[in-house]
Amino acid sequence: MLKKLSQFIDFDGPAPRSSKKESGKSVQLSDSFDFISLIKAWKDITGNKLSEHTIPLKNQNGTLVILSNHSAFSSTLSFMELELKKKIFAKFPNLEKSIHNIKFIVDSTHFSKQYAQFIAPLEKIKKSNENTLHKYSPEFIRLKKEAEAEFGGIEDNEIREKMISLYIQLGNFNPG
Repeated sequence: MLKKLSQFIDFDGPAPRSSKKESGKSVQLSDSFDFISLIKAWKDITGNKLSEHTIPLKNQNGTLVILSNHSAFSSTLSFMELELKKKIFAKFPNLEKSIHNIKFIVDSTHFSKQYAQFIAPLEKIKKSNENTLHKYSPEFIRLKKEAEAEFGGIEDNEIREKMISLYIQLGNFNPG
């Protein structure tokens, strides 16, 4: 069965299980969804520091492979293997049947590529959303009133609206 790429994007949480049968066995279409969700949830599972230096790489033959950029982080996670499995299974119960072991590998070059491909874009989206105000929030309303008072004298509607928008964006800017 062919899947659309859109099925893999912006999916949060465990995937629905398929009820189709092939040769008496249940077909699981959710493995790829769960793995992508696992990558997205990795920070919640391992914590801030470990998630910056480790990433799930693949789940193959019942072994979840975790890639790290330094052996210290791999060994730290290896000591926490049982706790790590519990957290993964609590968040993704249907992975309990497909993950039996966890293997930790260290490769800083490969890690950098994987991190740049999967985690960095997610972090960028989260940070941009953190600085976005809802149009009904008190802070947005306050900034908009200030901007309208400041730029109310501009006759060109388009320029006035752009200036108000910039004022709100810069007023909401919180570096660091």
